[in-house]
Amino acid sequence: MRFPKLLEGKRVLVTGGASGIGASVAAVCAAAGARVAVSDLDGDAAFRTAESLPAGEASHTAISCDVSSSASVDAAFAQAAETFGSLDAVVNCAGIWHPTEDGPITRVEDAIWDKVIAVNLTGTFYVCRAAVRLMEEQGAGSIVTIASVVAITGWEKLNAYSASKGGVLSLSRALAIECGPKNIRVNCICPGVIETPMTEKVLAYSKPVVLPIGRLGKPDDIAGTAAFLCSDFSGFTTASTVVVDGGFSAA
Repeated sequence: MRFPKLLEGKRVLVTGGASGIGASVAAVCAAAGARVAVSDLDGDAAFRTAESLPAGEASHTAISCDVSSSASVDAAFAQAAETFGSLDAVVNCAGIWHPTEDGPITRVEDAIWDKVIAVNLTGTFYVCRAAVRLMEEQGAGSIVTIASVVAITGWEKLNAYSASKGGVLSLSRALAIECGPKNIRVNCICPGVIETPMTEKVLAYSKPVVLPIGRLGKPDDIAGTAAFLCSDFSGFTTASTVVVDGGFSAA
């Protein structure tokens, strides 16, 4: 039997798609045959990323979006629906952290806590809500959230970040149960230490990380898992927590 491309004919929106894991997810999904909407707070960067994606027979688009604003998220989904007709999958990659200001807890300012929760957790809620509303209309869809291994293990002096990602994990499970009868799947990826510009900030002052697999993760390590969860090959997979951490949580 000849298998088609993993995501051939699919329409995928990726938040935080202009850099890091999000850009890799966008590229892998495009290479797998999907039409990709690259959504990012930096609209110019989103456009450059969309322009760089392998096109083939697919066309891609860029959308400026602040996930911490419900109005911005709703507008982004309206734009994606107008461009693509609908969406088959959504991958939540938008996220922030402030490692030098997120601990000890006695020094965490209200503004840092509020901002991290607003982007990482509330932003994921806004995106998932908009995705479900759209996917309900077509009777199917796949939502992938990106939490973190710290949602399971915690991390010293990353209080707001750990809490926000723990919330993403719990939200994903609850949403999967709610949306199962609607044929909408929801799965959560928990990445370990991935080499991105964002993680360089914490690795610069954190204790050395030694993983059983012998290396740090690459954005493509997460992107391949996300593409699989967006595809029909994972059609019986929902409410799953997929830990992609090079053995960090086990060690």
